[in-house]
Amino acid sequence: MLNPTILNDYLKSFFGYGRWSAPVWFIGTEEAGGKAKREIEQRLAVWASRGHRELEDAPTFYPASGNNAWHGERAITQATWKQLIRLLLLARGRCDDDNAILDYQRTQLGSSTGETCLAELLPLPSPSTATWNYDRWSDLPRLCSRQSYHADMLGPRSDALKMQCARYRPSVVICYGLEMADGTKLLPIWSHIAGGWFDQAIERKKILLWRRNENISFFVTRHPGSESQDYFREIGECLREQHSTLFRS
Repeated sequence: MLNPTILNDYLKSFFGYGRWSAPVWFIGTEEAGGKAKREIEQRLAVWASRGHRELEDAPTFYPASGNNAWHGERAITQATWKQLIRLLLLARGRCDDDNAILDYQRTQLGSSTGETCLAELLPLPSPSTATWNYDRWSDLPRLCSRQSYHADMLGPRSDALKMQCARYRPSVVICYGLEMADGTKLLPIWSHIAGGWFDQAIERKKILLWRRNENISFFVTRHPGSESQDYFREIGECLREQHSTLFRS
């Protein structure tokens, strides 16, 4: 079984990568992974050894915890991150070719000294929102099913992210995804974090929702796993045209 003390602390404390004071935040549902118990054991052990941080440094944490696929000389692009980076680069009027995206992913995305915060609504990695392995790996009651996990975690985690937005006031918060596999609707959760409903749709196939609150611009997009690169290229160009001042480096 997974170490219950570290696991419980991780569930309460871990939110993702980067720094809260970064000007651009991306908030997703949960990160990919979690196919094997050994992977999670190593992740928890490394996280604990590095000080139980709320936000880790992605370029060093992933290799330290055994994942060398997305950082270092032999890195390949991660499917979700690739489109988020594309959006950001284009919003800043920069090139979004494969080399530029991979270079940004390897060294800057989710860096503790960088310009982005990569936060997750739920802390545990999973192969998909339709998969649940932790009932076999832990005796914690909240992990006996994905339903109990959601019931226990979604409210407190969205409250915490809302509080961090109010505290650190990033320029831009981009929430991605509209629905989880179990039917959980994400727009009400994103609206809670943003402090109100997203009532402004940016026209272009209605691909993007926008709300401004306390000088923070909140956006909602579909998930990279359900859309093409053209979708995110269009969003990036739209943001550059209509909100370029928000994305200045």
